Amino acid sequence: MSLTIEINDTELLKEIENCTFDTTFFTHNIMLRLSWILIQKYGLKEATIKNCEIKENYYKNVLKNDKFNLPLTKAYTDILYHFMEKSASPDNFDKLLSEFPRLKYNFKKLVKNHYGYNILKEDREKEIGKRPILFNF
Repeated sequence: MSLTIEINDTELLKEIENCTFDTTFFTHNIMLRLSWILIQKYGLKEATIKNCEIKENYYKNVLKNDKFNLPLTKAYTDILYHFMEKSASPDNFDKLLSEFPRLKYNFKKLVKNHYGYNILKEDREKEIGKRPILFNF
């Protein structure tokens, strides 16, 4: 099932920043779009910082979980920027995804190729290492 939402870029950014964006629609595609909006507005360096701040705030205050992944959030911005530089239509989000469908359908592999390891797995292993060891007898 694919969820879609009709919302302009300004409203999307505002709602995520204000923690009023409906969690039902907070998908991979929305996270890519958020990165794209921020890159368009601020450039790569500032977009990376803002993306991390905005998503961490959203995860803590709306999703009420600790699954925010800083390296993955940076990867969203870095990888998207890389493809924007290669794109014939970097100013059009939908055309960008059409031109590079791997962004939408194979992002996990892109992350692994970009970093050379699975940042999702490493981050979880670090978290597991901080937890107390529980034994089942």
